[in-house]
Amino acid sequence: MSHTDVILAGAAAAFTIDLIIYPLDTIKTRLQASSEWTAGKKALFKGAYQGVGSIILATLPSSATFFLTYNFLVKNLSSTLIPSNKPHSQALQSAVHSLSSAIAETTSCAILTPAEVIKQNAQVASPTSRATTSLSLIVFRTLLKEPKGLFRGYTALVSRNLPFTAMQFPLYEDIRRRIYEYEGIAHPSLAQVGIITAISAGSAGSFAAAITTPLDVIKTRMMLLKCGGKHGSGGMFKTAKVIIRTEGPKAIWKGGLLRAVWTFLGSGLYLGMFESSKIYLSRRREGKEQL
Repeated sequence: MSHTDVILAGAAAAFTIDLIIYPLDTIKTRLQASSEWTAGKKALFKGAYQGVGSIILATLPSSATFFLTYNFLVKNLSSTLIPSNKPHSQALQSAVHSLSSAIAETTSCAILTPAEVIKQNAQVASPTSRATTSLSLIVFRTLLKEPKGLFRGYTALVSRNLPFTAMQFPLYEDIRRRIYEYEGIAHPSLAQVGIITAISAGSAGSFAAAITTPLDVIKTRMMLLKCGGKHGSGGMFKTAKVIIRTEGPKAIWKGGLLRAVWTFLGSGLYLGMFESSKIYLSRRREGKEQL
């Protein structure tokens, strides 16, 4: 598998899923932002694609970075850390997948954070504004007055994504392996790869998303300019305390169900398309395309 195949597969998957799932992410962000959005439920569904441009531009390089790093580490750590007499040790394989995904996620988050900040602030901007089409640019210009603001919430993003990927990828790999073994599939077709990967990744992702919802809420509050002075300036623990003290313990779980559903669809489609695209490109390159 060439690096080009990995990059193209990751880019195709990221672009497609961003467009399909983005409205659900917008609604989730607004639910987590503050009580004013939950009070005016009609506003939740307006301008569902606000800020999509910035995240698409950043998702492509960040996803390519993640998968290149992840695949490289899995390959090299497996050969280094797993003894030759224990090639199928599930505990060791899970540890390798967790470590690889954690390092890859930390790297990709550095690319993704500025776009995530712009995206989330654009998502909560007034959907009735005449300048809706340029909300991302407006937010970007505002943040340029204090450039370090583009990286606000980086630690929260990493703190959310590390346990998420550490849970998702080993579970995803294990579910996928079990399905292949149960069905007795040794040489899967392109369709089987896509479907099995989607089910495995979606199930693992939704579970990890539900568990990490509080970290997602904290990350959202820290990134939003409207909440920056009240929530985002004192770090993650202070942000969590303010949310719980002012809105109650349930507030830290806002958008949890929607995030689980969004992640099931997003992770399933994303990794399903990624693996299918990767194999398709590889087979086509080798002259062995099998549809």
